[in-house]
Amino acid sequence: MKILAAIDSFKGSATSEQLNTAALSGILAQFPDIQVQSMPIADGGEGVLEVLAYQKNAIRKTSQTTDLLGRPLEVPYLLLGHRAVIESAKVIGLDLVEVSSETISRATTFGLGTVVKDAIQTGAQTIIVSLGGTGTSDGGQGFLKSLETTDLSGVTLIGASDVTNPYYGENGAATIFAAQKGATAAQITQLNARDTRFAQEMLMHRGIDLQKISGAGAAGGLGGAIALLGGQLTSGFDFIADLIQLEQAISDSDLILTGEGHLDHQSSQGKVVSGVAKLAKKYGKPCVALVGSRSDDLGELETDLTAAFSIQTGPIALADAINAETTLKNMAMTAQNVMRVFKSHQ
Repeated sequence: MKILAAIDSFKGSATSEQLNTAALSGILAQFPDIQVQSMPIADGGEGVLEVLAYQKNAIRKTSQTTDLLGRPLEVPYLLLGHRAVIESAKVIGLDLVEVSSETISRATTFGLGTVVKDAIQTGAQTIIVSLGGTGTSDGGQGFLKSLETTDLSGVTLIGASDVTNPYYGENGAATIFAAQKGATAAQITQLNARDTRFAQEMLMHRGIDLQKISGAGAAGGLGGAIALLGGQLTSGFDFIADLIQLEQAISDSDLILTGEGHLDHQSSQGKVVSGVAKLAKKYGKPCVALVGSRSDDLGELETDLTAAFSIQTGPIALADAINAETTLKNMAMTAQNVMRVFKSHQ
């Protein structure tokens, strides 16, 4: 019997690798003869570099740049052969600032362009930029400005994201995401109006309709900027799953454990749990989600997953719930209990 763990990171608590290890350790403590495999996973948000660092050909590089407020910053990125992987959250991440109306008004994607240029100079021919976890909502204009004199003719630029929002409008970058980055209601209206004008200008002068590009609103409009530079937007989960050969690992396993910090109906939209569950369903494999918390309504995940359990043992404050030691202990215990049930029905 082989058990595969592909659990997404619990934001602010534990990494994918830590959670996988905890779950599998809990199982092995009682069932030492079971074969297990840990497969760190992400969906284009935070943690992408940590996941891909396990690839055999991964080379860690660093770049001197500036963060979203223009402060000097040294950030890592990865080289995988002729491909470079840059995690936006490392450069312009939401966790790099105390969010406020003042920070959102200053936040820029300019520094991310500097890292792209560094990667090109190292010889990277394909640049993959993960778009999750950013604190910016500048419509990607800082990124465009940073790269306006850079020759991208020999480079394939790819934006990897877990969202499909359009550039502007009721489901656009500013309307959906700016509030969590510190924007007031008035600022959201202003940002959306700016993005609308810019998109209309691009349609008029360049014939590119950002509203028709799925994911253009990712990372505060950074997805749209990548599209304007001739880049492609793709599912972060699909990109990573393909790179780490997740589908093959699932097909070779008897039980798949996945999970994320909070599971709800939105988790079916490009998130790790949904992607893993769909692959498990494709091969007729049972798939159980072990999560920090879950909603009553899981949408289509109700049919894709075999089951979904919160790892909490009782009512608990958020500050205590995200404690890494508590999270990993509860993950190990819950995974062990799932395995007991699974074994008893074989």
